[in-house]
Amino acid sequence: MDTMKNTVGQRTTEMALQLGLLYKPADALKIGLVDQLEPEDQVIAAATQTISRWLAIPDHARQITKSMMRKKTIDKLKSNRESDIQYFVNFITKDSIQKSLGGYMEMLKKRRA
Repeated sequence: MDTMKNTVGQRTTEMALQLGLLYKPADALKIGLVDQLEPEDQVIAAATQTISRWLAIPDHARQITKSMMRKKTIDKLKSNRESDIQYFVNFITKDSIQKSLGGYMEMLKKRRA
């Protein structure tokens, strides 16, 4: 949740998570959830080009910046880890949630067919 909020903002994250939104690729790009879209036959070339840009930056500089940018979220995740795990387990094992997830999985299977 924090990572998504840092990426697309509070309101977009809140709506997406509460409504269980699934974004079409163009919509994910529009809100900033993904950086770019590529045709399937061009994905490897585009990924190679993108990673080359990142690898051109010295590792230590990239790592320091990344750590600084994500420190607050990482610290929060570390300090709340056990309570987050317990909350998730209690939530996900509820009968109503299991039933909803089962229905959701069936819907996704039908979409693929």
